[in-house]
Amino acid sequence: MPVRLVECSSALSRSRLPGLDWALNPYRGCSHGCAYCYAQDVTRFDTSVPWGQSVEVKVNIVQRLKKELDKGIEGVVGVGTVTDPYQPLERKYELTRGCLTLMKRHGVRASILTKSSLVLRDLDVLRSWPHVEVGISVSSLDDSVAGLVEPGASPPRDRMDALSELGRNGVSAYLMVAPVIPSVSDADESLRLLVREASKARVRYVMWDMYNPKPLASARLNARLSAIDVHPTSRGPEEPVNRVRRTLEKACSAEGLRLVDAF
Repeated sequence: MPVRLVECSSALSRSRLPGLDWALNPYRGCSHGCAYCYAQDVTRFDTSVPWGQSVEVKVNIVQRLKKELDKGIEGVVGVGTVTDPYQPLERKYELTRGCLTLMKRHGVRASILTKSSLVLRDLDVLRSWPHVEVGISVSSLDDSVAGLVEPGASPPRDRMDALSELGRNGVSAYLMVAPVIPSVSDADESLRLLVREASKARVRYVMWDMYNPKPLASARLNARLSAIDVHPTSRGPEEPVNRVRRTLEKACSAEGLRLVDAF
């Protein structure tokens, strides 16, 4: 897999995502290779190779972040808003860990989103940090589905175990049920099972988002799912979206959890 070491001109960029003021992404591209990921559609990152087979490592991001934090910032920093901050290369480069260590030292509020159990490596940083939360994304607990659409990510059970471990260590955590893919991961019982498992993990709340197809992502997803003769429907009529939300809302209510719409 091509890995390019690059230098960034800044560490933080303004975020347009709800609840986040800043975005921090130590990597461009992501070797998790999730078929449904829209990052390549949005950023046009290296469309010459299949998504998941090229990554840029921002080797100077920790140094850039220190200069920006020393000047002072206000608001919440979203860590991993475009590509996963705990993708496999993080084991070697530890850029996410370096950035989190700095932000904790500066008392920054941070919200991390990942689909990797590697986040547990940094429990020593996350513990006793009152201004951090960790979201772990799981679209399905079915290993066969996950292996097909998100082949480089941690297995779903490992992610749920990571949520539990975060909670046991006093780290504020939530489950991100996303993306909910019509005809693939939108079955009522599958959604209810995710919420029950989240409740066991003692998450603070459950967030969710429906699959929103983009051209490059849709082509990848359809190609992978056609191998098992599954054809996801597009996000069109509101009724499937409303049904999914009702199912999640009822399941969360039964478990005493709050349901949050992602966008």
